[in-house]
This record gives sequence, structure tokens and C-alpha cells, in this order.
Amino acid sequence: MKALAIVALVFGALSIFIPVGGVFIAMLCSVMAMISFRSQPTLSGITFGINIINTAFLSPSIMLSDAASSGAIDLGTASSAPTEAGEIYWFYVGFNLALFVIAVGWRLIRGAVKQSTSTEAA
Repeated sequence: MKALAIVALVFGALSIFIPVGGVFIAMLCSVMAMISFRSQPTLSGITFGINIINTAFLSPSIMLSDAASSGAIDLGTASSAPTEAGEIYWFYVGFNLALFVIAVGWRLIRGAVKQSTSTEAA
């Protein structure tokens, strides 16, 4: 699980610099961090923090798509299903927050992973 936590951390950090697809990479990294949170809470917690900050504050593409979908910005196209202001933004941020809450709850309910020590009788 440590390798999964490290991969999630590395790709979560890289998703900051990827313009549009970085949001989806951050979501995938949050799923990987949720899986590895029970055995590696520090690395996974850092990954969640990076992904939440990236999605909430560093992704202007989410804000633009939300504004275009809600009608705040007139792009000259007819939107078939307009959304409320903030709906798309809170979906992406809420996805990361919900996975973090699930991971913390799972860790609290199940506890830390027990490390098995094998001692052989000589």
C-alpha cells in the first residue's frame, strides 16, 4: 500500500500543472489515496490535501465551466441543461472531500493495519 500512496502523491502533485485533465487525475489520485489511507495515513492525507487545494483553488477550468453552464458567462451557445451557480464546482470539490471523510471513517472504524511479524522457532 505504500507504493500506491506514493504513486497517488506523485500524480496528485503533477495534476496541479496539467490544465484541464488535472482535475480528473486529482479525482483518480483521491480514490487511490482513499484505498491506501488505512495503512499509510500520512502520505494519503497529504495527497488529499494537495487534491482538495488543487481542485478548490487552482483549477480555473472548473470555474469557467461552472460559469458557462449556469449562464453567468454568455458564450453564444444554448445550454441544454443549465445548472445552478456552483453546482459543478461543488461536485468536484465535494467528491474529494467525501472520499477523505470516507477514508478517515474507515480508518477510525477498522483501526490501523496490524503488521504481522513472523518469528520462526529454531
